[in-house]
Amino acid sequence: MRHEPAAGPWPSPGQGWWAVGVLTFAYVVSFVDRSILSLLIEPVKADLQLTDVEIALLQGLAFAIFYSVMGLPLGWLADRYSRRGIIAVGVLVWCLATAASGLAGGFAALFVARLLVGAGEAALSPAALSLISDLFPPTKRGPPVGVYTMSAALGSGLALILGGAVIHYVASAETIVLPAIGAVRPWQATFIVVGTAGLVLLPLLATILEPARRTTSAERAAPSSGLGAFLMAHRGFYLRHYLGVGIYSALVYAVLSWTPAMFMRVHAMPAAEVGLQYGLVLLVCGGLGPILAGTIASKLVQRGVASASLKIVTACTVAVVPCTIAACLAPTPLLALLALVPGSLALTAPMGGAVLALQEATPNRLRAQISALYYVVSSIVGLSVGPLAVALFTDRVFADPKSVGLAIAIVVALLGPVSAWLFNGGRGGHGALVRSLASD
Repeated sequence: MRHEPAAGPWPSPGQGWWAVGVLTFAYVVSFVDRSILSLLIEPVKADLQLTDVEIALLQGLAFAIFYSVMGLPLGWLADRYSRRGIIAVGVLVWCLATAASGLAGGFAALFVARLLVGAGEAALSPAALSLISDLFPPTKRGPPVGVYTMSAALGSGLALILGGAVIHYVASAETIVLPAIGAVRPWQATFIVVGTAGLVLLPLLATILEPARRTTSAERAAPSSGLGAFLMAHRGFYLRHYLGVGIYSALVYAVLSWTPAMFMRVHAMPAAEVGLQYGLVLLVCGGLGPILAGTIASKLVQRGVASASLKIVTACTVAVVPCTIAACLAPTPLLALLALVPGSLALTAPMGGAVLALQEATPNRLRAQISALYYVVSSIVGLSVGPLAVALFTDRVFADPKSVGLAIAIVVALLGPVSAWLFNGGRGGHGALVRSLASD
């Protein structure tokens, strides 16, 4: 049933933050499911006889295809129907597909499973961000958006920690016997356990509020238009912003996809040790980045600072380049981890700020679709280009798997400055949109 826009009191802070907690947990689970492959690269390569390029396609393109294709229609549905129900269906699909990844016997089967993981996860963020925007007033929206978007780092960190723990636990076993499945390899067991465990989200989603959709008087007075017409009318901001998002996402996924392999190949660290140490850095420092960015942005907005979210995004995008390059070229694993502490803070902060900027500048009736387009762009460009760019350097340019650190550094050095320039260039258009949608 379609939900009509409504006004009235905002939901209580308790209701809002409980929903944010459940949605954040769902996003964490989704990132665990999509990121777990990064720690399983070596055993999957060995058992399925894959190349670095094929692994990059599994990490990036396979996930991105359906994540992109399904994003906009699911966003359209989320702008009209039960956002909570749409998320629940997505959870069911991606968790089962993750578990099915553990049963794959070759590249093609694993590719299809990753397609379905992407299709299920495409339902989550557009609907979740639309829910959050209707649970909190604009001046208080930064922290909950920051908490939600930090889930990318939390999920990536947990994927490394949990995956590393599972690998350590089963390290001495050639095969593991699972109920109703039989004997499987340790990497297969990791996929199966992680995927089925995520189904706990379904009863939790039933406990959150589906809030009324809210519009300001300025939105109600403005002529209604579809997504395409709205984007064309305001292309000065949206074109720059989405280009910046795509390029920066390629940088982020290049780092997240290949940094574990760098520690294992260059520094000869065991997978379980990489999972624990780098996973903790991502969990703590990467998790704090979006929260700090969102909180600071809200404080600045309350003080009347225009386009505060984009100013923070630009500054962090600049900062991530030297920190990440230092980590990739560090002579010891300890120095690399120390450089990744500020590097992870800077790496994840723009995720929250870039999403918040879209929520601030977009009318309620289009927020889920605008958010879906954000994830379409980030997945098509980020997941397809980022992991593959690193793999092309290691396979085709250097022809040396141990050059992965240098390859990551080159990709970051090329992409970081361009994305910062694009984000900064969108500030004028963003400010004009925010003023035009100002609340009563």
